[in-house]
Amino acid sequence: MDLILKAYETERLTLRTLNKDFAYPVLSFYEENKENFEPWEPARNMNFYTLPYQKASLTAEYNQMAEGKLLRLWAFLKNNPEEIIGSVCFQNFLREPYQSCTMGYKVSYKYQHQGYALESIQKGIDIIFQELHFHRIEAYIMPENKSSLHVIEKLHFHQEGLARSYARVQGAWRDHRRYALINPFHC
Repeated sequence: MDLILKAYETERLTLRTLNKDFAYPVLSFYEENKENFEPWEPARNMNFYTLPYQKASLTAEYNQMAEGKLLRLWAFLKNNPEEIIGSVCFQNFLREPYQSCTMGYKVSYKYQHQGYALESIQKGIDIIFQELHFHRIEAYIMPENKSSLHVIEKLHFHQEGLARSYARVQGAWRDHRRYALINPFHC
């Protein structure tokens, strides 16, 4: 399936794959949400908050999507199609015999607690399960990230355990809860 420069719609959102031409709005999204995102993510490369870095990152993701290795959807409000409000990314694609991937997402601090995360992730799940025919999606979330835990549980992911020292976040190895969702069409 061709994932390049696709657009999907939900009730309130347009979800799009992006290329390097969108480096400036992506950079603005990250800069505006720096304090909101960084406590939950690995330390950023010193050039992360630069236009050349974002162009290179978007180019790399674009190429990975062309190769069928990941899917990142950037969320825009239908009534404000210029501002990025979030993203959902499905990566680490494993094909047969696994048909699985991992998922991560972000929502701008201005748009949290309004259902946009649920709406964008659910559409992403539909694409992964129905169009790409994956069997399993995993998500790893730090136990302290109560908002993300709430979202993932609302989406009916099941907790499978604790991944001890799973990822280095802000200089320390942090435990993450492991969640999974199984494709109901593959059971």
